[in-house]
Amino acid sequence: MAIDRWRLAAFTAPAFPIAAAGLPLTVHLPPYYAGTLGLNLALVGLIFVAVRIIDLPFDLLFGQMLDRARWRWGRFRPWFVIGAVLMTAFTAFVFMARPGISPLGAFGGLLGLYIGMSLFLLTHLAWAATLTDVYHDRSRIFGWIQAATVLGLLVVLALPPLTARLLHTTAPAAGIHAMGVFLILTSALSTILVLATTPERAMPPPPSAPVHSDFARVLVNALMRRLLLADLLAGLATGVLAAMFIFVFEHRLRFDAATASALLLPYFLAGLVAAPLWMKLAYRIGKHRTAGVAGVLFCITATVIAFLPPGNVMVAIPVLALAGMPFTAFPFLMRAMLADVLDVERRDSGRDCTGLFSATLVMTTKIAHALPVGLVYPLLALIGFQAAPGAINSDAAIAGLVALFVALPLLLMAAAVWVVWRWPLDQAAHAAVVAELALSVDPVRS
Repeated sequence: MAIDRWRLAAFTAPAFPIAAAGLPLTVHLPPYYAGTLGLNLALVGLIFVAVRIIDLPFDLLFGQMLDRARWRWGRFRPWFVIGAVLMTAFTAFVFMARPGISPLGAFGGLLGLYIGMSLFLLTHLAWAATLTDVYHDRSRIFGWIQAATVLGLLVVLALPPLTARLLHTTAPAAGIHAMGVFLILTSALSTILVLATTPERAMPPPPSAPVHSDFARVLVNALMRRLLLADLLAGLATGVLAAMFIFVFEHRLRFDAATASALLLPYFLAGLVAAPLWMKLAYRIGKHRTAGVAGVLFCITATVIAFLPPGNVMVAIPVLALAGMPFTAFPFLMRAMLADVLDVERRDSGRDCTGLFSATLVMTTKIAHALPVGLVYPLLALIGFQAAPGAINSDAAIAGLVALFVALPLLLMAAAVWVVWRWPLDQAAHAAVVAELALSVDPVRS
């Protein structure tokens, strides 16, 4: 089913608030809860880590619900609305919290928000995987979703300084409240857009096999195992780079904190601009080869960043723009490739595992985002690196920082490229799978 650009824009709109919510949950809210709202610093850290850990199994639960539950209103629509309502309600609670909030209240609000976001995100991605069975159209759909994701990051990055300028205040609460209002409005509007413009395809019958056999399919499917490994490795490479980015720019390249943060703008902007270029390349050489090209570019630019001339903004900007180009490629290509894997699974097992397989990929991505700090920070401490702003580090500590910044992401991304480069499910192979499904009774396409 071909999708025109206006309907595609409407369908991809939820990626905007989902991405915009993720950044403040990691960057802005922890110091806000510990500072302005007055909660104990160590307790805040414990709450935010605990919520992220507890949230992980919910992805698998929601994936099972998407595959097994049947509603008269559709397979995805009811869960999509429930996720949107939960996300909107708990966004108001978390972002509009006042001083005096209890630790239990903060924990409950954050857990509710993460659960709502997980259901909203998973339903959106699973629904996207069923919109078409055309190999290249999937690159287009998930490329648009990734572009909306980056745009959401850019807008939410700009909200705190913009709010401070408009309201003539430096109070952190103003920026946090502005982000909350923005998330509530965009979540509600994007949900309405999707419901009004995107019909669902025919629902497959619910699986009759026991639940545990569904989980076994994730492990049995060789393509799925390879996809999850590639996504994990690429996510870890990006996460490790992000975990050390500020350290390298402050202590090795000698930029102040404000300049280092501002230099993320050309990085994200380039990722947004590059998204359609990666889509076009995927049309020419296939999704897996395009992911490999993006991975190689990531390795080259990550290495160049570490050896930029200290304090030179004019050199840093174009290099960071080039480094930001592969930022969007791997995530959307992995999701588009997952949609192809789901066709193979339907052919081989006769099951529709869209929800569970999508949930597993979402969970792998979350793990890749959560691990880098725990992996990198102990290594930095081991080499004697001092992370405090203005700290004096020895030449050996700086050299160790640069070595980790270059070697870890390069090795991880090179491994991801190796995993996807020999991916067997190219356009021709996928066309054969679709043809076989057309000859069988495939309820998803009937």
